[in-house]
Amino acid sequence: MAIQLIRIDDRLIHGQVVISWAGELQSNEIILGDNSISENEWERELYLSIVPTTIKADVMNVKNLATFISNYENDSRKTIILVAAPQVIEKILDYDVQIEKVNVGGIHYREGRQQYLNYLYLDDQEIASFKRCMKRGVRFECLDVPHGKKVPLENLV
Repeated sequence: MAIQLIRIDDRLIHGQVVISWAGELQSNEIILGDNSISENEWERELYLSIVPTTIKADVMNVKNLATFISNYENDSRKTIILVAAPQVIEKILDYDVQIEKVNVGGIHYREGRQQYLNYLYLDDQEIASFKRCMKRGVRFECLDVPHGKKVPLENLV
């Protein structure tokens, strides 16, 4: 079974992911991939506390996440993977991991970002990272909620 969803969302684990996405996909596992959160016990526990006990949750550094994705092929778990930025996807690819499709669910406003959708604001570094990933074969679909309108990222950048 393939991983159900690899999602870029700068809020990482939050209600929309736990209720909408995990509910819609009937997921039984959520993995957050982030180097700094994996090293910070307080922050790691804060994110994990949001996930209901019926769903297994973990926080991994990017190297361990790349290994997890590589070894997932014959796994029966229904897993959502969350990362905060396209640069994390790029780092996973650097470990020779193949990723076909990534959901872009939310990169929100901050100074220096330009708006592309109501939930998607990007700066030049993020755009460059997305383009490098696309050249390596990754397709990005912008979709904030499960039944929303899918927009291919390449149509925006």
